[in-house]
Amino acid sequence: MAFSLLGGCADVGDPDYSSQVGLRETIQGPFDPFPPVAPDPYQPGEERLSVGYFYEGGRSETVVINTVTTNYFIFVTDLNRPGRTLTGGQDPSRDRLEGLESIRFTTSEQGFWGSGILWGEAIDLSGWTTMYVGFKSSDASFASIEITLQSATTIPSVPPPDPNSFSVLARDYGYANDGEWHFLEIPLQDFIDDGWDPRNARSPFIMGGRTRQAGDRLLIDNLYFTKD
Repeated sequence: MAFSLLGGCADVGDPDYSSQVGLRETIQGPFDPFPPVAPDPYQPGEERLSVGYFYEGGRSETVVINTVTTNYFIFVTDLNRPGRTLTGGQDPSRDRLEGLESIRFTTSEQGFWGSGILWGEAIDLSGWTTMYVGFKSSDASFASIEITLQSATTIPSVPPPDPNSFSVLARDYGYANDGEWHFLEIPLQDFIDDGWDPRNARSPFIMGGRTRQAGDRLLIDNLYFTKD
């Protein structure tokens, strides 16, 4: 299955929670200008990495999405099949784990859904040990969410089927497709054991899966890395 890329998205930045100024008018749901208490609130002095999207909270480091060497893309599949329209996409939602918004991802009429943060130049993530991310859905397309990391090189002793991509299933870390928020803790060692090279990371986060129905929705929020 071939895939291409559709669009990019700039870094969401650091929101100002002191007032409603700057809130996006397109966000649906009751107005609430104050962020909820996150599952694991940031503590000053803690080492926490934001990779530029799906997170608004405190951090010690950020890899900013600059749309030149670091990008966020929505993937488009089966481009050569006429009659299939790109009706999916994403928009903000006030149903969130932290900050002012989560991102609501909607499937299109393509057979595969997915999006990810991609880096044109490798970045060393070897000091970081754990990924945290929250998902919420009850729609069939998200019963099996794959989380993928990519690196520019692989560990020779562990040859994977794909020499650059390494995936785990969200359900193996506590995700259930039950319409509730699930906040996952994923050891990066699980990717390293399969051959991912954190010293030469080309993507810190890709999500994807098979589309069961156009219009299915997934919420994602609170993506960050720690040195636990």
